[in-house]
Amino acid sequence: MKTVRFKYQTELAFSSPASEHRFLLRILPLSDDRQQIESLSWHIDPSPVDTLWKTADGFGNDALAGQINAPHNRFCFGIEGVAEVSGEPYISSGEPPRMLLYPTELTRPHSGLVDFYESINNGINNNTSDDINSSVPINALYRIQHFSHAVHDRLRYERGATANSTSAAEAFDIGAGVCQDYAHILLALLRLDKIPCRYAAGLASDYGETHAWVEAWAGARYIAIDPTRDKLADEGYIALSRGRDFADSSIERGVFKGTCRGTQTVSLSMEIS
Repeated sequence: MKTVRFKYQTELAFSSPASEHRFLLRILPLSDDRQQIESLSWHIDPSPVDTLWKTADGFGNDALAGQINAPHNRFCFGIEGVAEVSGEPYISSGEPPRMLLYPTELTRPHSGLVDFYESINNGINNNTSDDINSSVPINALYRIQHFSHAVHDRLRYERGATANSTSAAEAFDIGAGVCQDYAHILLALLRLDKIPCRYAAGLASDYGETHAWVEAWAGARYIAIDPTRDKLADEGYIALSRGRDFADSSIERGVFKGTCRGTQTVSLSMEIS
């Protein structure tokens, strides 16, 4: 276990005042067998918020929901805390829900993804990549790493190539995307392989903003794996939310009245000792 001090903040600056702003923030990390949250504080501005309550969604994520009625030109929220995080890639858990086996609108495969899956599956016994230990038996861990490595090689990281609504199939055809797209494509492949898996959103060291990765079931435990970085998750990852895909796990959602446009600025620092 290592001690991780983290600080994360998002600020939205509006071009003209917004009002009747309703929001849901999944920014309250939970303790589990991989991360123990020792201390946590959060802030929301403008303050005070007209209505604010702590809630939980259907996937077990804690969240803050609220409303700001008065016109405001900025909306800022963030967290700061300390966690004890294990470098062990396994997260103990009970049996995964069956819904993690099935595609969603964002992870539904098309013929191109099915063909890609079949090509990976056919070559899985012949993989000689230095990044994957070829002496590992053909088991769930090995298959998860193999599919993740294939996604990493297939996509090109490119900001602006996709949007939050881009599906795995669309990103696959584009051949580029960001961490959300890498995660969605890996989820699609793993579900084709009958491996239960979920989308994880949170903080990753040296990334500079929120990040997304995958937690896949390996017989008795979840394995946290990052196809964007082509690695298993280590002490530099803190999960804030989990779900079937981005739509279930988005860190911030909201609606407001106004004709304004928003500019988002994100800051993140993580110190591991």
